[in-house]
Amino acid sequence: MRRKPAQVGIDELVEAAVAVAFDQGLHAVSPDSVGARAGTTPKVVLHHRPDTAAFIAEVFQKIVGAELAEVKRVVLAHPAPTVQLSALLETLALPVRMDVDSVWLESWSLGRRNPALGAAVRAEEGAWHAFVSAVIRRGVRSGDFLPADPETVAHLLLAVIDGVNAYSLVGYHSEIDRMRLLTSVVRSELGVTGGVEPAEQVAQA
Repeated sequence: MRRKPAQVGIDELVEAAVAVAFDQGLHAVSPDSVGARAGTTPKVVLHHRPDTAAFIAEVFQKIVGAELAEVKRVVLAHPAPTVQLSALLETLALPVRMDVDSVWLESWSLGRRNPALGAAVRAEEGAWHAFVSAVIRRGVRSGDFLPADPETVAHLLLAVIDGVNAYSLVGYHSEIDRMRLLTSVVRSELGVTGGVEPAEQVAQA
């Protein structure tokens, strides 16, 4: 039996919107598409979220916020700064993250004309920068990394990560080439010679 529209809650609508963003793109999130995915009407979606632009920003933050929380869990499971950095790079390079990467890349374009989304992108990018710079700062303090400026290196590393993620979406260069770009930044800026040791190898040592 078809569910009555009034019985659809906001959590279900957000979940439906996330599914639309992954399957069709962030630009496709609308009262019509979300309503169809949730088994309700556009009117019900608009009742809960009357500002579609703000709803798109909310969906974006839901997706990338969950990603950051997961990456933090993986990275901070390792005590050594070098292993944390390795885990960070390896986790972000996983092919399963292409759906989130596509949401990120689309958000930068859509954010030009959606102020709410633009603000959300800046906030989430800032949260990523704070996390990456904290990992680098630990390594600088422990002497594992060169005495570099963590803020600057974090900006550089994130810019390269964003770039190689964009490459991966269209198959530009190989996975080895893309990882080489990341490790070259780590080597030149932080003095980690010979590349970053894989986290699973260090954990088993």
